[in-house]
Amino acid sequence: MACYKHSDREGVAQCNDCGRFLCAECADSFTTPLCVGCATERAAAIKGELIKNIAISVVLMIIGIVVIKSPLGILLAGIPYGWAILNRMTPSMFLWMSWVGWLIYFFIKLLLAYVIGLIALPIKLIKWIVELVSINRTLEGMGVK
Repeated sequence: MACYKHSDREGVAQCNDCGRFLCAECADSFTTPLCVGCATERAAAIKGELIKNIAISVVLMIIGIVVIKSPLGILLAGIPYGWAILNRMTPSMFLWMSWVGWLIYFFIKLLLAYVIGLIALPIKLIKWIVELVSINRTLEGMGVK
């Protein structure tokens, strides 16, 4: 079979998403063998997810400022990320606790999530913005706006 883009070249791989045949040059264009259309779709999906995550964080920051009435309210947005980190570290030994134990556990975990979120939120935001810039450059390089 011939390459879908270069009909004069033999296909050596297939696009992982749609199955189109790719020549050696097209197959090496991306880390995973993808045609340009599928690569664009993947990049657009990732870009949308990053924008959604940044928007949710900004909304939580605004809510935090309005509710707490202090610039420290911005850090309310870090709680979900601190909570996620704690979920990876929490042992299963807490399963036997009574409802009072669970209530205490919840409030302690919420406080720890807030503190950990102080560090996690800026790191996440920087990571997302860097990734978003990288995806935008990739899309521009492919001729997509």
